[in-house]
Amino acid sequence: MDTSFLTRDAYQVLIGRSGEISDLLRTEIGAMAANFQGEDNYLKGVHQEILEIISDPEDWLDFWNLLDDNDPNTFRTALTAFAGEIHQVLQKSIDQRGPTDW
Repeated sequence: MDTSFLTRDAYQVLIGRSGEISDLLRTEIGAMAANFQGEDNYLKGVHQEILEIISDPEDWLDFWNLLDDNDPNTFRTALTAFAGEIHQVLQKSIDQRGPTDW
């Protein structure tokens, strides 16, 4: 999947919102795109990854050397909201997510 071909809603949540949480999270999510065929699979894969990070945010923050500057509970709260936003996009049919050439 190339992020250039995401619908508006998928791009805004996966790339836009993730960057509001962490630049490294946005980079990781962008790099994950190469592992998926199609937008729905990409959204589902990212959603699953976010759920895994939610289960142990301290580990993810420590891995990226961000633990000193971030509270794991605050990070978990932001990721939980983010996972909900991804889920909302997934609930829409692809033709209701906006154009791909916006």
